[in-house]
Amino acid sequence: MDAVQLFDSWAGSLAPAEFERWVIAPTARIVEAFRGRHPATPIIGFPKGAGGKIRGYADETGVDAIGLDETVDPAWAAKELPAGLPVQGNLDPLALIAGGEVLSTSVRRILDAFADRPHIFNLGHGIQQTTPIAHVEELAMLVKG
Repeated sequence: MDAVQLFDSWAGSLAPAEFERWVIAPTARIVEAFRGRHPATPIIGFPKGAGGKIRGYADETGVDAIGLDETVDPAWAAKELPAGLPVQGNLDPLALIAGGEVLSTSVRRILDAFADRPHIFNLGHGIQQTTPIAHVEELAMLVKG
């Protein structure tokens, strides 16, 4: 197994105390149990919509990397997350639909923010059915430089 990602699509709907109870604590238990069976497999945690609660998630769950949705400011995340912690994301799927200058500005902002840490370039949350394939090709060229 190359990596595993834990998705929590409703994490952002919870108040801080409930986030601790229903997201951080169970994720930490899952990470611990998974590591017992697959100690070398990296674990990416994706608490969609967690916003400012992401730092606590990173500190308390034991995940090896954090997936960021499109609502997280990449410059903020780069400053707030532990140095060297890999991140995945966080292109807005609507920027991909828009293409052109909107897409290139968004891509550059993300790449610049995460230039000093490992980063898996990805959408913040899913590709839309209406996304033009030409924009996906444009994205690939922008990311590859």
